[in-house]
Amino acid sequence: MTSTDDQRETEAAAGGGTPRVPGRGGWANVRSRLRYGTSLRLKLIAPALGISCLVVGALFWFAFASLHSSIQSIYEQRARSVAALISKSIQEKDYILYYSDELDADIRKLLSQYESIVGITVIGATARGLVTVASTDPTAVGRLASEEEAERYERLGDVAVESVHSARSDFLRAVHPITSGTEKAGVVVVDMSLDEQANTVRRLSWAFGVAAIAGFLLLGGLIHLALTALVTRPVQRLARAAVALTQRDYSIDIASTSHRTPGTPVRDEVCQLEDGFHFMSKVIQTHEQELRKLVLLDDVTGLYNVTHFHGQLGMELGKGKRYRHPTSLLVVDMGGLSGLDAADADRVRVRTASFLLSGLRRVDTVFRIGANRMAALLPVTPLEGAWVAADRLRAYSADVVSTFDFPVSLTVTSMGWEPDDDASADVILHQLSAEKEDSPE
Repeated sequence: MTSTDDQRETEAAAGGGTPRVPGRGGWANVRSRLRYGTSLRLKLIAPALGISCLVVGALFWFAFASLHSSIQSIYEQRARSVAALISKSIQEKDYILYYSDELDADIRKLLSQYESIVGITVIGATARGLVTVASTDPTAVGRLASEEEAERYERLGDVAVESVHSARSDFLRAVHPITSGTEKAGVVVVDMSLDEQANTVRRLSWAFGVAAIAGFLLLGGLIHLALTALVTRPVQRLARAAVALTQRDYSIDIASTSHRTPGTPVRDEVCQLEDGFHFMSKVIQTHEQELRKLVLLDDVTGLYNVTHFHGQLGMELGKGKRYRHPTSLLVVDMGGLSGLDAADADRVRVRTASFLLSGLRRVDTVFRIGANRMAALLPVTPLEGAWVAADRLRAYSADVVSTFDFPVSLTVTSMGWEPDDDASADVILHQLSAEKEDSPE
């Protein structure tokens, strides 16, 4: 008995939407588009730019951090020098530190000489302890240093520089001891603005940023050019040749633009792949020509013809009866070919043949059994297995119909026979030839 799958027949036509593959979600579709829907050139741009970004970013960070540290050291050294000069200037005066009138005049003079100085405080040693005797901040004059400050000032042997952060601004503070003879007479505290340092760092940041962007683009471009020359172009030539080979066009040439001197060993993997492809294409062409002599192949699609189908179907049905295993058959009808010219119709037939060969198992054999009909013989396969194979072909039939800019459809029908079924190749062929080959459009 013959079982058909008429209820499971579906039609995938151009413009009618892409069938949803069972078990595939939105993320799977995105991954599929990224993996198969983008060219190799685009896939290489991302790692090339990523590598150049990492390299240039690391160099930029290292260079900028080093330069920032150097600038900070320069300004700290400048603060030490200014504090030392002010301390020396005060020590050379004849007045005593707590004579604040003359001291205030000298402080104002020093402020006019150094624009970056925002504050000067002179702390003198008195009988009460360390007292602020002069300052650009009038409210600080007369303030007695705390025990902690006094202890730090007493331990001070040379100028000390530190960064001070306040709510109003950030500045460098340099503290320099003032001596009178061999005794420490006090300290001078100089506060220097960090605005100039910040402006310098800002200008350098912009310069480094522009240089980093230029380096990033240059390095990324060079990497991309190298990958294009060494990988992308050879692979594109091989891909075009492979597509042409599936269309049974053996005339395409994938020879490299560079000439190899005879005797040079071929160690480049891409060149080895090109040589292997040349060899395989010639073998396939030779085998096809030999098979043509046996009248087994269809001239247009390269599939086995209906004569060979008759013999193989009878043999598989006989093996099924003898070894007690089922046999199934898929029939694929191409719709929309009646109004096309011969060249376009042959393109559809060749593309469909390639689709069936790539979508079925190696043990499955594909035949052209009519003008617009093909069949796939599935040995040792129950009807349920044929349903699965048919569903998979229907789901991916969009790969065929989307190739053309005119409406095309594919209809897949499943058939199967158990070992006890009374089936013969002649009856099945008669049944198939009596059916209309074109599916409704």
